[in-house]
Amino acid sequence: MSYQFITSEQDADGIVTVTINDPDAKNAVNWTMNQEIIRECARIESDPKARVMIITGSGRIFCSGGNIKRMTAQGVSLEPPDPTLREELYPQEADIRHVVTGIRRMSKPAIAAVNGPCIGSGIGIAAGCDIRIASSASRFGWVFVRRGIVPDDASLALMPQIIGYARAYEWGVTGRTIDAAGALELGFVSKVIEPQALIQHCKMLAKEIIDNCPPITVQAFKYALAESLYQDLDESVRFTERAQRVVRATKDHTEALKAYAEKRPPQWKGV
Repeated sequence: MSYQFITSEQDADGIVTVTINDPDAKNAVNWTMNQEIIRECARIESDPKARVMIITGSGRIFCSGGNIKRMTAQGVSLEPPDPTLREELYPQEADIRHVVTGIRRMSKPAIAAVNGPCIGSGIGIAAGCDIRIASSASRFGWVFVRRGIVPDDASLALMPQIIGYARAYEWGVTGRTIDAAGALELGFVSKVIEPQALIQHCKMLAKEIIDNCPPITVQAFKYALAESLYQDLDESVRFTERAQRVVRATKDHTEALKAYAEKRPPQWKGV
């Protein structure tokens, strides 16, 4: 599948590297780009050979957020053209909101390889991922309030889960831009890597997931962990027990036990 504003490469291990690719606009999001990311996430979800997604930016920028020149010219923040009735009724399924919630709701792991400036809705895209690894050259600006708006890209809901309410409030209400070390201290990213080693490090992490965890189990784990954020203890335990029944019935579960007993690497089949 070919795209205008992103590229996607899938290797033999099932690692899909999605690159935000509009360097002339500093990788700012636009409606077409958002639709392309949504479609690629759906493709990854439906492809049994796709195991882990890595999302990064082309050149030296991860994503500069919305197109500030267009916003300044129009005098208002950007919204998608002619939303459908469903998008009117379910705004979480429209434009950048659908990108962020779509990444979060994927059953397959998503890693943000933040290679450079990550501003505005770039923060939302990174927040939608399960793991965020930063280049030492990156910086992070959750700057919506400085533009007179609130983060409506789903990052406002996700940020307290990632870094806690108090830190999310202080960062969001000040609109500060922080460097990679600051993002690590805040807990928004889990590691800072030198720029030239960033993608390779993320691929090694993806390969570790692929080698160590059967495909269905990693999907069930993500579902159960994500659901636990919105459930009370009893509901979470019941959901996890159902997930356990599913994965315990797979051939890969039997293979995991055999491989452990035989002291050899497992060979996953995805069934």
